[in-house]
Amino acid sequence: MKKTVIVNDTSYEFHHGCEIVVENIKELLLLYDIETIDTNPVGKSWNNKKFLQSIAKSDIIIVNGEGTLHHAKPRVKELVSIGKYIKEHFNIPIVLINSTYQDNGDDIADYMRYFDLIYVRETLSKINLAQYSINSSVVPDMTFYTKYVNYTPILKKNIGITDSVFNKLSEDFLNIAINNNYKYLPALTFPKLKINNLINFLKYIKFFILHNIKSTLYFLGYKFDFQFQRQKYYIRDYNSYINEISKLEFFIVGRYHSLCFAFKTLTPFVVIKSNSYKIEGLLNDIGLTNNRILNSKDIQKINFKDFVYTKDEEKLIKQFVIDAPKKIEKMFQNIRDLLDK
Repeated sequence: MKKTVIVNDTSYEFHHGCEIVVENIKELLLLYDIETIDTNPVGKSWNNKKFLQSIAKSDIIIVNGEGTLHHAKPRVKELVSIGKYIKEHFNIPIVLINSTYQDNGDDIADYMRYFDLIYVRETLSKINLAQYSINSSVVPDMTFYTKYVNYTPILKKNIGITDSVFNKLSEDFLNIAINNNYKYLPALTFPKLKINNLINFLKYIKFFILHNIKSTLYFLGYKFDFQFQRQKYYIRDYNSYINEISKLEFFIVGRYHSLCFAFKTLTPFVVIKSNSYKIEGLLNDIGLTNNRILNSKDIQKINFKDFVYTKDEEKLIKQFVIDAPKKIEKMFQNIRDLLDK
């Protein structure tokens, strides 16, 4: 069995979508006889002694791009520079998967040339890379590999609303939910204990102790900040979260992966523009117009009936969800083929 490491392990963000992404990456690597021997958490430099030792034992390197590679942020260069390092020190394959790529400029593009394969989540990212004569392939987000095929009609009720990548908007959405009796469905989970990572272990203990202290004080009448209030609405596991979405009559979305779940459950939605064009890209690739992308100030003015799926939209969404796992499996077959050359 071949060995690999995953760079930019976003499951440390404690989001339902990010956790499913990393689980699916590991599962599919194993399906193609590639064992994940280590991962490097999102936001932590890969250039550390422990992870470099794991790299030295690997046959291939997998970089999980997700929503990191946009607008030439400092994290972008830090992450993609691993390609040059790998080729100069080990000369083994390195692959970027599951990525949005937007407006990173010439300097970052030069680093992208070290990757053997590049897979982006939307055609807009492919077009952006093509401007630098860099080839890439479009494969849907890894959350679409986890199948949800329960299209059995159920009694849908309630309006749901998520949190957002922007903290102020998350707080506004919570207030909208409370004031309108909507179901608040933040995409965040409770932190999970990862005993193989000291920093995570300490964060978990800190969270567990402080959360219980705050919960007791809150019960006694003390008031706390928005982040603590949001914790009251967390749903611990992915299956429970997506099942809650499936029961909604309508969904106001501020998170990319929550949008993916809306498609998987055929839940009508409007969505707030994010910090990159990943929302627009996903809608375009499915074949939907951008009329469902709203500004936050428009949320309380909308007529939900204007956004019920047409038969054509429903057909496009179903087909996209059916095709996505096949494209994802083909991607991992191509990754495996790199090792068999």
